[in-house]
Amino acid sequence: MDFKDPDNSTSQNRNDYITIQTGSSKHSNTPSLIKSFCHIFMMIGSIITFIRNTVFNIIFILLIIAIFALVGLVNTVTDRGAEVISELSGKSSYKTGQVEQVLCFDLNGPVYEYPLPDDDYSKLTRNLDEKLNNRRINDILSIEKALKAAQDENEIKEIYLNLTDCMTTFPVAERIYNAVREYKEKKPDTKITAFAESYGASAYRIATAADRIVIDPLGGFDFKGFASANLYFKDLLDRLRVEPLVFKAGEFKSAVEIFTENRMSEGVKKEYQHIFDSLWKLYKDSLNSRADASASLTRVFDNPQRFLEELERFRGSEAQLLKHMGLVDEINSQLNLEYAYSKDYGYEDNMLNPLMTDYQDLADSVNPVTAAKTPKKKHRKNGADKSVTVESAEGKSEIAVLYGIGEIMDYSERPTEFTPDNIASQIESILEDKNIKGVIFYINSPGGSVSASEKIRNLILKLKETREIPVYVSMNSLCASGAYWISTACDRLYATPTTITGSIGVFSVGLGIHDLLNEYGVRQDGVETSELERSPLAVRMPESQRRMNTLEVEGIYENFISLVKNSRKDLKNTDYRVFAEGKVFLCQDALSLKLIDDSKDLFGVFEEIKAAVQHDDNDEISLLHLSSEIGNKANLFKSLFIKTASGILAPEYVKTILDLMNKSSAAGENKPKLMAIGAIRDVTL
Repeated sequence: MDFKDPDNSTSQNRNDYITIQTGSSKHSNTPSLIKSFCHIFMMIGSIITFIRNTVFNIIFILLIIAIFALVGLVNTVTDRGAEVISELSGKSSYKTGQVEQVLCFDLNGPVYEYPLPDDDYSKLTRNLDEKLNNRRINDILSIEKALKAAQDENEIKEIYLNLTDCMTTFPVAERIYNAVREYKEKKPDTKITAFAESYGASAYRIATAADRIVIDPLGGFDFKGFASANLYFKDLLDRLRVEPLVFKAGEFKSAVEIFTENRMSEGVKKEYQHIFDSLWKLYKDSLNSRADASASLTRVFDNPQRFLEELERFRGSEAQLLKHMGLVDEINSQLNLEYAYSKDYGYEDNMLNPLMTDYQDLADSVNPVTAAKTPKKKHRKNGADKSVTVESAEGKSEIAVLYGIGEIMDYSERPTEFTPDNIASQIESILEDKNIKGVIFYINSPGGSVSASEKIRNLILKLKETREIPVYVSMNSLCASGAYWISTACDRLYATPTTITGSIGVFSVGLGIHDLLNEYGVRQDGVETSELERSPLAVRMPESQRRMNTLEVEGIYENFISLVKNSRKDLKNTDYRVFAEGKVFLCQDALSLKLIDDSKDLFGVFEEIKAAVQHDDNDEISLLHLSSEIGNKANLFKSLFIKTASGILAPEYVKTILDLMNKSSAAGENKPKLMAIGAIRDVTL
């Protein structure tokens, strides 16, 4: 750039120029300061950029490492499953052939009726549940297998049954009792001891199979009879200005009474009183292996005043009272009992840890061919891998046991829930296994979703049509409403003496909160082509929608009655009001009404269906227990999450996160769902 002076004084201009460049003028130093600040900000920016790039590069590297680590976990999930499970459960490994002299059945916790899924996720969550709740997760098949295997173990001198907080249904308790008695017949010299801090009804039934019943000094009976009660919300709903929207078919469909009444209706009360009186009598009669047990229960517990007088006599010690009545043999603590085992049979580390073989270890050592089988994964359906085939011993005929336990739902991620998907996975196994000659549908359910019940019924029909094999139902504690709907697709129906069945009726229920919302200033308005499409939240449900729901329920009810009459030929000309209308029946009453064919447990049903399919007395036919398996990506993530997080997070947090995962995957519904479900949901004793 050229600088020109108007006076043509070049040298002076140059001097001025030089003076300006050296900053001799006070005014001329401003650009230099700005430049310095720019350099500082640029340096700071460079440092920030460097730090940012470094951090993101580190994150990227860690992400790559994490991906490879996850791939490694996926590849080793099977190999490391047993190791992780062992770490979580704190159980020692079991070596085949090394059986201790004491076989321990620690049944402190629920005893499930179905074979427990054996995938890593299910095993880990079960062990997590055990750690958090300080209880065992048991299943009846493992208990029966262990007692069967123990018959061939001559080293066993005693069996120890820990029944504290044992929770199960009466049919399952009966099976455990029978399995213990069968073992005792084969091994009469083995001493069997039952212990509980306090005995529930099912636990005590199991204990009566033992040679010695021991109770804690502070213990007693957690039952004094059987009872059932509901909370009724009519007055509360009236105060809240909430309208119960109930559409039902069946006079005695008592599941909806809690919304519409303040107390149990007389008809339902009479019906339920008969059922529970009968259950209590059946229970007392079942204790026939223990002398005077039934008479003692009747004498004391059926008369509250006499019980209180006897309890006062023993200064409030129910354990002393039970021993005096002959209902238990010994009062002792678990610590003293197990200390005695240590003295007699040895211990590990200290006297408080007696040497015992855990029944689950013995059950796991049984030949896998006789164990419950989980189908192989073969194809994908609705985003989840479904179990399809089962490997069987070639040429060996089998009767498959299909399990339907709990409330019938349209969808669930849990493989043990009673859903069409889980039943379909088991049926696909049967379709692929040509060695299966018949099916027993083992049911313990109060009913549930009408749509899910119909899907499962159609699956049974398709199975019968495709394989042309018989399907028998083994009803257990409950086979009510939607569960009976499904049973109409089967060839023969059997129940245990304590089974509650029937409840043939349909309902839909919801809550109208329009008055409550209006009271607090919430209004609803909009446009519509038909009021049938309206979503009545802050307005009353239109009469057209009420009539539509009523007709839908009545139509399904008529269909239900038709299914029953068409499947039960003896009811073809019977007035439906005799066996339907939502009434519930115990086994003997259901048998008299021809709602079922006979009274038999699972093994009795097995003998019946075996006789129907066996062509030669020499044909060997065995039971094959089926179970669904988790196989979708979400559950793979859960498995990896548990394996990784269990060493970092507290178990309570792991469980909370898993619960959130399960809740978030469930599909919500806004409209009332049509249900075929009984008011009696659970008969755990």
